[in-house]
Amino acid sequence: MNPTPADATGATVDRRLPLILVTGFLGAGKTTLLLRWLSESPATGLRVGIVMNEFGADSVDGQLLRRPGLPIRQVDGGCVCCAPDSELDRACRELVRSGECDYVVLETSGLADPDSVIDVLTDPDLVTEVRLQAVVTVVDASWFSRPGDGSGDAIGERVLARRQVEFAHVVALSRCDLLSPEEADAVEQSMRVWNPSAQFVRLPFGLPEVGALLQRPSAEFTEEPSSEAAKVHLHAGYRSLTWRFPVPVFRKEFTDFLCGLDPKQVVRAKGFVRFREAPGKVFVFQKVWGHVLVEEFPAKPDPETFGVLIGPDLDVTRHRERIRRVIGTARIGLGLDAAAP
Repeated sequence: MNPTPADATGATVDRRLPLILVTGFLGAGKTTLLLRWLSESPATGLRVGIVMNEFGADSVDGQLLRRPGLPIRQVDGGCVCCAPDSELDRACRELVRSGECDYVVLETSGLADPDSVIDVLTDPDLVTEVRLQAVVTVVDASWFSRPGDGSGDAIGERVLARRQVEFAHVVALSRCDLLSPEEADAVEQSMRVWNPSAQFVRLPFGLPEVGALLQRPSAEFTEEPSSEAAKVHLHAGYRSLTWRFPVPVFRKEFTDFLCGLDPKQVVRAKGFVRFREAPGKVFVFQKVWGHVLVEEFPAKPDPETFGVLIGPDLDVTRHRERIRRVIGTARIGLGLDAAAP
C-alpha cells in the first residue's frame, strides 16, 4: 500500500490515518485532556478513535472515556513501551480498518518511554496505515514546581518526565491554576531548556487544539533528542495492585485509607467504588502526589467497582491486608491481583 498516492491532478495525497500521541507521567492529567477534547470533538466534524494503555490489570481511564459511538481499543500486556509490538499494531489497525474514525489518539501509560512507543508507531509495517501527526506531553506543573517532596522515586520520575518533554511537539502544563503566574513561568522556562522548539499551553486556561494538530506537518523523528538521560524503563521498579469491591464500603473508612497511603510507595491510586451511605451510586476515586479526589461518576452503564494502586517497590502484602480491612475481613475472596510487568 502506497501511503501517498497521487490524485487526479498529480498531487500526492496522504490517506493514512493521523495519530496524536499523548504522553505524561502518572496523574499528570492526560485523561482530563482527552475528556476536554471529546467534549469539543463535535465542533471539529471529525470522528476520533482512542487507543488506551494503562499500567495495571484493569483500565480505569478507559471507563472514564467510554461513551456511545466512541471506538476505543485497549493495549494489553503491561506498559505500552514494553507490551508486544503486535498489541499496539493490532489496536491501531483495527481502528484504521473499522472506518469509524478520522484520526486516532493514543494515550500511553504514565510510565511509558516515548522513544519506544514512537519506534512502534513508525515501524515500516504500520506506517503504511498510520502517520504519527504530533506528540503532546502533559506535565503536572504543580508537582514539578515542588522538587524533592518525598513522593515516589523523584529522580527516576523526573528523568522520565524530561524524556517525555524532549519528544513533545506540544507541552501541556496542567494544574497551572494551583500556581502563581510566576511559579508557572518558572516551570515553563525549565521545560523550554529541555525542548526549546515545543509549543507550550497552560491548562486549564488553554487547550491544545486538535484541528491545529491535524493540520501541522506530520511528525518526523530522525535522531535521538540531545539528552544526558539514557533510555529508561522506570516501571522496572514499579508494581501495581488491583482489587475488586464485592460490597459497598463506608466512605470515611475508605477515604482515610486513601489519605493514609504512603506516597513513597503509592504514586497513583484510582478506581470506582460504591459507598454504603449512597445506595445506587458509583464514585470515581483518585490519588496522585498526596491529593485525594472522590466524586460521583455520572456515566451509564455503571462501571465495575475496582481499584488500582501503582508505585515503586509497592509492598503488595501490606497493602493487600489494608484493603481487606477496609472492605471487611469477612469478605476474603476479593480477587486481589498484583501485576508487575
